[in-house]
Amino acid sequence: MQRLLLISCSGTKKHDPFPMQALARYDGTTYKIIKKAKREGYWPQRTDLFIISAKYGLISEDTFIEDYDQKMSKVRALELQSEVSQALDTLFLQKGYTQIFVNMGNIYTQSVACSREFLKARQDGILQEAVGGIGERLQQTKMWLIKTANAAAEIPQ
Repeated sequence: MQRLLLISCSGTKKHDPFPMQALARYDGTTYKIIKKAKREGYWPQRTDLFIISAKYGLISEDTFIEDYDQKMSKVRALELQSEVSQALDTLFLQKGYTQIFVNMGNIYTQSVACSREFLKARQDGILQEAVGGIGERLQQTKMWLIKTANAAAEIPQ
């Protein structure tokens, strides 16, 4: 069982003049929850973390990125839409995800609007999206991580 956590980049970043991995660079609250899950052992096995960045498009947590300050706008989301949607389709087809959790705002979601595989996963019910305000979405993300890690621990891989 292969899982995906898909999130947006963060306006809060660690400022360092040298490139660093995306997970280390971004420092917003969603990233703090993810780092804690990895540190404390409740990161679900076989779960990929991918990020939609206003500057870089779709990247993995391990992608080295420069320090930058670019906010996602509707215009930028539309500029990225084709590239991000195609990259997401390729990723979904390569990995064969059986469970997907998404925590992105509406503007970021526009960048994946042309992804056939994203829409198919939503229709097939394997894609769960965090909803509500920021606090609610953070709580849903944390609960998904805990629940998924517990379920993964019970199933032989």
